[in-house]
Amino acid sequence: MNKDKCFIRCLFCLLLLLPGWNGSDAYAQERRKVGLVLGGGGAKGAAEIGVLKVLEEAEIPIDYIAGTSIGAIVGGLYAIGYDAAALDSMYRNQDWLFLIKDQVKRESKAFLSKEEKEKYQLHIPLSKEKKVAFTSGGYVAGQNILNLFSKLTVGYHSVDRFSDLPIPFRCVAVDIVEGKEVVLDSGSLPLAMRASMSIPGVFAPVEWNGMLLVDGGALNNLPVDVVKKMGAEVVICIDLSTGWRSKEELKSASTVLDQLVGIMGQPKYRSNKEQADLYINPALKGYNAASFQTEAIDTMLLRGEQAARDRWDDLLALRRYIYHDNAPDFSPEKTTRPCLAGTYSIGKIEIEGIGGKEKEWVRRKIGLQEYSEISQEEIDRALVKLQGFDIFSRVEYRLGNTDPHDLVFLLEMKDYRKINIGVRFDTEELAGILVNLSNNQQLATKHHYSVTGRISKNPYLEAGYAFGHLFGAKFGASYRLGYHDFDLYAGKHDVGTMKFASHALAGYYTRDIANFRMKIGAQFEYFDYRSELFERQGTPHEIHSDAFLNYFADFTMDTYDRVYYPTHGSRIQIRGTLYTDDGISYDGEAPSGALDFHAGTAIRLGSRLCLLPSVQGRFLFSDDLPYIYRNYVGGIVDADYLPWQKAWESVQNVHIVERNFAAAKLALRYRIHKKIYATALGEYGKENRKIEDMFSGGDLWGCALRVSYDFLLGPIAIQANYSNLYKNVGVYMSAGFKF
Repeated sequence: MNKDKCFIRCLFCLLLLLPGWNGSDAYAQERRKVGLVLGGGGAKGAAEIGVLKVLEEAEIPIDYIAGTSIGAIVGGLYAIGYDAAALDSMYRNQDWLFLIKDQVKRESKAFLSKEEKEKYQLHIPLSKEKKVAFTSGGYVAGQNILNLFSKLTVGYHSVDRFSDLPIPFRCVAVDIVEGKEVVLDSGSLPLAMRASMSIPGVFAPVEWNGMLLVDGGALNNLPVDVVKKMGAEVVICIDLSTGWRSKEELKSASTVLDQLVGIMGQPKYRSNKEQADLYINPALKGYNAASFQTEAIDTMLLRGEQAARDRWDDLLALRRYIYHDNAPDFSPEKTTRPCLAGTYSIGKIEIEGIGGKEKEWVRRKIGLQEYSEISQEEIDRALVKLQGFDIFSRVEYRLGNTDPHDLVFLLEMKDYRKINIGVRFDTEELAGILVNLSNNQQLATKHHYSVTGRISKNPYLEAGYAFGHLFGAKFGASYRLGYHDFDLYAGKHDVGTMKFASHALAGYYTRDIANFRMKIGAQFEYFDYRSELFERQGTPHEIHSDAFLNYFADFTMDTYDRVYYPTHGSRIQIRGTLYTDDGISYDGEAPSGALDFHAGTAIRLGSRLCLLPSVQGRFLFSDDLPYIYRNYVGGIVDADYLPWQKAWESVQNVHIVERNFAAAKLALRYRIHKKIYATALGEYGKENRKIEDMFSGGDLWGCALRVSYDFLLGPIAIQANYSNLYKNVGVYMSAGFKF
């Protein structure tokens, strides 16, 4: 018998020396299994990370995780190896509002996308999918957030069983077709997390094995029952709810919807809450699912941590219970779960969703090589480039789980056959409507058309056709019929009314490269005058209809981050024009010429303050230039009354100035509150008949003070201004996008 005991002791000592087996494993085999439940709550998920920090300090083991909505995101990442410190860093360093809105930085957008998107509020599709959409309205597709999840879960983009993750995991969603709860336990981990957070009415539902999935919080926002089915004997539950809102607090559609979702899931919520062995409910009153501001996240992280520290004695007691009062000593050093690599060995690169020449074009554009080392930053840049083209409704990627990873881009073409409608109001022209029909953003064709009409005091109708690659070189032709009716001023004096019809037929070559556009061509212009033209002194010129054959070259660069309220970037436009009446000369002599330029930049001085300097001008290289092509300035927008009219923001109406004009403007813009801005600007210019005498020419100056609101359907602004061009205080109001 003594020999048997000796043998057993020797065997036990031998096992202790074996690699991969030690005393802590013995404890792990004996202890109770622990399940972690993470509830939903949007931005309030920051508090869950705070709680996880304290659970790690208390060395509470986690064997199973079940989560809903933001709890599915935090739980899914924790399950594959991110610890609380890594999640804290990730949560703080994301621009969540940018991600959730599915935005693409403007400087990353193709030139064509900027041109098509920044004028219209309403889009009516002509395809089978008859979904009318307002600008920035409707469902959020969730592309940015899904690609973030894909970046954070490399190696788990396709999982046979979520039970095989480092910590077994489940997340909860709701199938809105069948109206039932769905527990996701296999497949694409990033897509499962995305499905669980699809807030109804905010994010587009996720298609999954024939189901249409939305946020699981509608039926099970605290899935204690799910983690118990996984095998949990002890349940730790983190609840982000803040109780019911009062009647006074239910003042918006989002708060009503949030309360309604809570009511729907209430029966299971109460039952699950009672089954938790340790229930932690951080004090998050005053915060909501959209509280992604930096200060709010910092506070909620701390409140989650504090809520767990307040239960420290309970955590220690729970730890003893988990280990049957035989818990191991605290580790002298904290172990850190590994983070995922940033560079991958790539095998094949596939592009799904499109075919033929379009697929090969995309392959060239992303610029990634098969069977090479590719960093996550390179993949991110490829995604941004594809999104910036604004021709895909779906831009996602998937990496194979094994090394070398096969990289798959999943794309879906948009149908851009739409009628676009823009509406604008201002005190100069009262109301204006812009209607556009085009296929200008369809990749699969080389034939691109556009028809645009403006209904206003100065209406026009324009039709265009271009042949060539959507984002390559194109040859095109356009025709524009316009009617012009505006009062012309020289200083304070109204010198007459300009009324005429114009016809412009152009042929051109154009090429867009990133944020740069080049356009050269020839244009036939015909003016049918209904009134006289005037000099600055009010001298009328009785002239008959004029016809010209002109040549032009236009170069534009635009890197502004926002078109109306930029904080960085620049815009430069230079245009040269040669005027003739027969294609060779003007009035039997040398052609007349003009050089237009406009350059501006944005300099951020602080979180609320921005400096906006700019210069502009137009030089005419002839003493015999046609009257219609003289220099006209005035108003907020270039080319509002005439294609060559230059904006002069401190005065309304149209003013005629000398043949050479140059000016500088300096604006200081301050964000008063959220989307409310105050702008003070001053502008100073010189005019002269001769370029060489510009510095001794006449002075032009003006100033304006503007208050504006960055409204979803276009800026709303009111300003007071004064200029020596008009020598009177003016008031100007506007609403809507510029066109």
